[in-house]
Amino acid sequence: MNKLAINGGKSIRKKSWPGWPIVGKEELELMSEVISSGVWSYNGPKEKEFIRKFRDYIGTKYAVCAANGTVTLQIALEALDIGYGDEVIVPGLTWQATASCCVDVNAMPVLVDVEEDSWCIDPVKIEEAITPKTKALIIVHLYGSNPKIDEIIKIAKENNLCLIEDAAHQYGTVINGKKPGSFGDIGSFSFQQSKGLTSGEGGALTTNKKDLAEKLDALRNCGRRVVSLNSNVKEEEKGKGYYKEEGNFIHSGNYRITEFQAAILLCQLQRLDGQLKKKDENATYLNKKLKEIDGIIPMRREKETQIQAYFNFAFRYEKKYFKNLHVSKFRKALSAELGLDIQPCYEPLNNCQFYRPLTKKRYNINPEYFKKINPLRFLLPVCENAFKNESITFHHSVLLAKKEDMNDILKAIVKIKENVDELL
Repeated sequence: MNKLAINGGKSIRKKSWPGWPIVGKEELELMSEVISSGVWSYNGPKEKEFIRKFRDYIGTKYAVCAANGTVTLQIALEALDIGYGDEVIVPGLTWQATASCCVDVNAMPVLVDVEEDSWCIDPVKIEEAITPKTKALIIVHLYGSNPKIDEIIKIAKENNLCLIEDAAHQYGTVINGKKPGSFGDIGSFSFQQSKGLTSGEGGALTTNKKDLAEKLDALRNCGRRVVSLNSNVKEEEKGKGYYKEEGNFIHSGNYRITEFQAAILLCQLQRLDGQLKKKDENATYLNKKLKEIDGIIPMRREKETQIQAYFNFAFRYEKKYFKNLHVSKFRKALSAELGLDIQPCYEPLNNCQFYRPLTKKRYNINPEYFKKINPLRFLLPVCENAFKNESITFHHSVLLAKKEDMNDILKAIVKIKENVDELL
């Protein structure tokens, strides 16, 4: 008689897992306020309040909201004057937007490999990829891991590279007293529904440089050069859309968020630290126990990390300890035992179904450029091995369950290991 749930046996998990997003009466109350106010967009009071609180939360001098975490990366490059002829180093294992933003400004994304134990960009590979045309570097705080930030900052400074942090996965991680989004020239965040801080869609940018903050604000706001963020414009005049520095427009589009999104974000931000604490406690417990199972390798956590946020919880799978059962079959069996959507990591960008720049005519500037943006020209063996053979990930909301619920994950893995012959 089969024991594994995928083959008709009883599953380990009988209860449901926490849902996402988490909402309460606070969202409804603030949304009602926005509806009644008649101010639904463009620097309204809820957006101003949120961005002040978010800026302070991340620990930067400035922040602006934008439409989503894709366009934030694009306008970050534009604010740094990155464009045609410039190369931008990007990790090969990330969501496609991290590279797409480069071709959207006619720069050339240079895909480099990641470190095996974190899936974050490899500092050694960064240095190997630098050329006289390299002008910027985008790093990603991926899932529940962080790149070697001190080494990367040193490389960026020594080579005069702009540093952008794609921190869409991590709100509230603390590394040596600082948070992602405050280390580089510009931090980029996403508020898409699956993220740890969400309003369905939306994004934000952070920086410590006033000139960049003003450019970012203009770029998300149809090119308007609004009065300085530290100006003495009367509060009642702010947000009306016509106060600006005459003759100083720049070309851009409308990438603003709405007051409805800002209202939701204010409520979500209030809950964030409590959720982070619970997730980090459960993840720490889970990683400790996963180490005890041969063939399961937790992701690296930097010794400098004091609090770790998560987008997906991830770990590595070694099939030789499971009689060479392929990772795809392991994922399906684990999904059945836990009632969870168990996924691989992102597809490597050198052959990712969502990253196909050669399908867009607008990128065919000339044959040389078109050839250089072909992702197939990059070799990413660590990324490819993670995707094809090792990666196990599931959504961060699972970490909001009780501590004892983490034991179901451990039991499910052990159960699969003990009954692996059913799957061979």
